[in-house]
Amino acid sequence: MSIKSNLGKQIKKYRQKRGLSQEELAEKLEISQQTLSKIECGKNFLTAETLEKLQNVLGVSISEFFKFDENITAQELLNSIEKGLQLIKTNPEKLACVNRLVHEIAYL
Repeated sequence: MSIKSNLGKQIKKYRQKRGLSQEELAEKLEISQQTLSKIECGKNFLTAETLEKLQNVLGVSISEFFKFDENITAQELLNSIEKGLQLIKTNPEKLACVNRLVHEIAYL
């Protein structure tokens, strides 16, 4: 299973634990319900900003979203992170957000 699919499952799990519908969570995240649905299904990957909002809205640390049941190799995770960084490398705001997330996770 892909990282996007595993992450989507985690988001759905925590959304349901909080008793929120997709519509309710999407509104709190300031994204469309369709976008959230695609994220939960593993079709789309969320932005760093949305991930940061998710932690606040759902009351879950970012690291919890990445605790998958399935075994994913460290290299697969690194490859996924590198692909994401390539997409945002020219956006200082997004890079700053990713930097904050990495530091939060690294010092848990």
